[in-house]
Amino acid sequence: MTTTVPATESSVGGQELIARASELIPLLRSNIDRTEQLGNPAPENLDALRKSGLFRLTTPVAHGGLHPSMRTQVEIIAEVGRGCASTGWIVANHAASTEFTLILDDEATEEIFGDNPDAILLSAGTGPGARAEKVPGGLKINAKFPYASGCEISDWALCVAIPLFDGERQIGAANALVALEDIQVTRSWNVAGMRGTGTHAMTLTDVFVPDRRILVVEKDNFDRFEELLGPTDLVRGNLHSLSALVGAARGALDVAGETLAKGKPIVYSTYRRAAESPAIQRAFTEATHLVDTAYLHMLHVADEFDRLLPGEELPRVARARARMHSASALTSSREAMQQILHIAGTGGFGNTNPVQAYWRDLEVGSRHNHLALPLIIEDYGRALLDIGPTVTAFH
Repeated sequence: MTTTVPATESSVGGQELIARASELIPLLRSNIDRTEQLGNPAPENLDALRKSGLFRLTTPVAHGGLHPSMRTQVEIIAEVGRGCASTGWIVANHAASTEFTLILDDEATEEIFGDNPDAILLSAGTGPGARAEKVPGGLKINAKFPYASGCEISDWALCVAIPLFDGERQIGAANALVALEDIQVTRSWNVAGMRGTGTHAMTLTDVFVPDRRILVVEKDNFDRFEELLGPTDLVRGNLHSLSALVGAARGALDVAGETLAKGKPIVYSTYRRAAESPAIQRAFTEATHLVDTAYLHMLHVADEFDRLLPGEELPRVARARARMHSASALTSSREAMQQILHIAGTGGFGNTNPVQAYWRDLEVGSRHNHLALPLIIEDYGRALLDIGPTVTAFH
């Protein structure tokens, strides 16, 4: 199934929305260190995003949703990531998660967005031992979610692929939209990058979720999740996430260019201005070209989604190809970052230099299992050769 919404621009044009995101870059970059210390986007970042309407990219139209084209959405998120990758990741996760809720009925969306059209949503997959059971009016859920980005600042969590049991027999699986007030959060995110995403663990203990906020698929031997979360939808959601990381590479390039323009020297050399060095010129040129290449891959995939008709699924090979382009976008971004680090030198690794934060965020974020290259290459090869199912459960 797909939750595609027609990519019609709202009364606010796409370029205007991109410009709003671009205007936030200085604020977001200035708050990188504070965002990392808090473990979540700085409150000023979240307030600015709300005022700019950028938490409404995929909100239901009846509640003020904007629904720009997918190309516009990834350009917006890339601009947010250009300022702060962690903040961009939260905007991306929210946009994808909110879009997934469009399959719910009007009563549920009114509950979510009626009093708060800027409600923040997240989505997360279950860990081992998760269990949902049918009870009158809904489900009772006991489950742990080891990684849930934004779980301390979100209002709702879309809990994905919870095994559904009848006694001791699994009879299917379910997605459930759960209020964060019903969830216990355990601070567990202690990593080198993406520190400001608050990707902690969530636990649901005997939580009741009403029918209006669940999607249940009953099926024997449930090991594939296409009916719970359409593979096209998931690839689209992955594109949201990677756009924040591609934006981080652009942000690091911005800082490198600004540093060179200020006359940064090359210590222990005859160059009083690094920009006069042919080696530095080449590194900056290659970094710029690689970032441009990453954007081309990213926008190519976005355009593939914009060409889809409402309700249309991408065929398997097309999905695998889109994921490969997405992986190539991240590979080009990481290669660009290496050139940027050559330009920045050891000073680029200083705790107050945003380049090192962009670098850490890109390295960590691009290893997310839905974005990581090894499995994407494997799935693409299997699709091209028409071999068996995918090796990833959702694609």
